[in-house]
Amino acid sequence: MLDNLHKRLKLASSFPSPPAIAGQIIELAGDPEVDVVQVATVIARDPALTAKILRIANSPLYAKQRKSQNLRQALVVLGLTAATTLALSFSLLGTYKTTKATRLDYNRFWRRAILGATAARAFAELRKLESVEEIFLGALLQDIAVLAIDRAQPNFYEDLAAHANHAQLIAHETGHLGEDHASMGAWLLRSWNLPDSLCEMVEWSHSPAATDPDTRFGLAARCLALGSDSAEMLLGDRTSLKLTELSANANAWLGVTTESVGVAMEHIVAQLPEIERLYDASLTDPEACAAILEQAREMLLMRNLHTVQQLNTLQRVTADFAARTVELEEQHRRDPLTGVFNRTHLDRVLEAEFVGAAKGSWPLSIIFAALGSFREINDTYGATTAQQVLTATANLILAVVRDTDCVARYSGEDFIIILPGLDTAGATRLAEAVLDRLRSSNHEVAGGSVTATASLGIASCRPGAWFPTAASLIAAANKAAHAARRLGDNRLMVHEGSGATSTVRVALPAP
Repeated sequence: MLDNLHKRLKLASSFPSPPAIAGQIIELAGDPEVDVVQVATVIARDPALTAKILRIANSPLYAKQRKSQNLRQALVVLGLTAATTLALSFSLLGTYKTTKATRLDYNRFWRRAILGATAARAFAELRKLESVEEIFLGALLQDIAVLAIDRAQPNFYEDLAAHANHAQLIAHETGHLGEDHASMGAWLLRSWNLPDSLCEMVEWSHSPAATDPDTRFGLAARCLALGSDSAEMLLGDRTSLKLTELSANANAWLGVTTESVGVAMEHIVAQLPEIERLYDASLTDPEACAAILEQAREMLLMRNLHTVQQLNTLQRVTADFAARTVELEEQHRRDPLTGVFNRTHLDRVLEAEFVGAAKGSWPLSIIFAALGSFREINDTYGATTAQQVLTATANLILAVVRDTDCVARYSGEDFIIILPGLDTAGATRLAEAVLDRLRSSNHEVAGGSVTATASLGIASCRPGAWFPTAASLIAAANKAAHAARRLGDNRLMVHEGSGATSTVRVALPAP
């Protein structure tokens, strides 16, 4: 049956041969050496076509800063490729719109063709494709075989319901012919010697997902398919897909975002009054346009809300991650048993404070606290109890020092307190407060209570008496603490001087 239909199409007198001007434009479109003069000469033979080209060059769709006064200027503004494809679309459309209808609603057919072409061009521009006007022409002609079939076999579509949608049309053709009007249209356009790229995009326009997105015709066919679906929506077909589905297809086929599709549909609807003026046709149902705009705005709103939710979630995750990072860093800086800072962090802080104090010429003191009686507590009550008392003692020290001071576990039962900005006198007062707190605090253990003791050593840097390194400052405080321990529990010794021959003196005897 299909071969028979092809024969009828070749013999048909009223269709499908392109009109004379269109035929000449087709020849020009295939000539890579064509120039403005040749194109202008052919178009000028049709006054109506000339007027349309001038009008479109000066329309909001194409107008540049300079207004076109004649056909040559219009062709320069449009560019030769755009001009030839637009001229061909006007010429073909003007000829076939006058064809008398049989079973088909020709008015709806041409409205759909123009709307689909407008939308296909919008998607091509959205994807920043080349040959946008060729895609426009391909979309305008993608259903041209429907007219050819209707002319060659006038009763073919008589079983279709009035205002049948595109899917129903395809199903009817496939069921009776074994193929649809897309492949038939490609055959027809090849018989007109139109470029292969144009024929291929039409041929695959009903199977966009099967095309290769890396090829020129594959992307063009996908634009044609999206334009066709958009036209159904713009015509107010209640069974057509929703804008969210169109957006999903656009994302899958062209990789464009939901936001871009919503903006594109708003742009298409905004262009329609000018398109209607250029093609002398009433194209859309106002209610359908309003519904599409509402869908577009709702889709964009939902997308924006989703984006806000994603941003909020990301911010929460980032905040949680930052908090966890701080927590992990804090854990890395802390002694796992006592909770005060560890030796690594102590070395970093002391070095920074030592350098800062030297540059600023302000005092810096440290207290070396050698806690006593823990071996006896460990031997008497066990390691667990000794560790508990050690942790409690560290907390007692933390309760006495300033917020700006740094308490760290130096080793075993030895702690160091860094006192930025305090001289020997200030450090001595704070050390006395530490000893007072330790003496007055009892720790409950199995079978009684114990009191922790400590031997404290103080070393200070001050202008005129500066230690050469931070390590030497620790060594001096350690030396003072050990001197205090030799004299008994709960004693405080102060290191005097800053050299290797410096001495220590008793600052506070045991009570």
